[in-house]
Amino acid sequence: MMNSNYLAGWDVKAEQRKADFMEHMYQCSGRANAGPGVVGLYTGLWENFCLREAGPIMRDRYFEMMEAVRLYEEGKLEPVS
Repeated sequence: MMNSNYLAGWDVKAEQRKADFMEHMYQCSGRANAGPGVVGLYTGLWENFCLREAGPIMRDRYFEMMEAVRLYEEGKLEPVS
């Protein structure tokens, strides 16, 4: 009989979400259609995602938040309760 103690605490849903996100990053990187040496390469996907997808969005979000702070400080924006 096989010892499956290593699966104790295994969260199937969380592991599937990780795999799905890795696939998203892989597809968005363009590696699926790239040449030899890149197809199937998952190294560096997180950095690529941060720089090309999340980075620009979070940069824009930062400036949106700063504008909201400015409007609030000028009394042009009501606090959210």
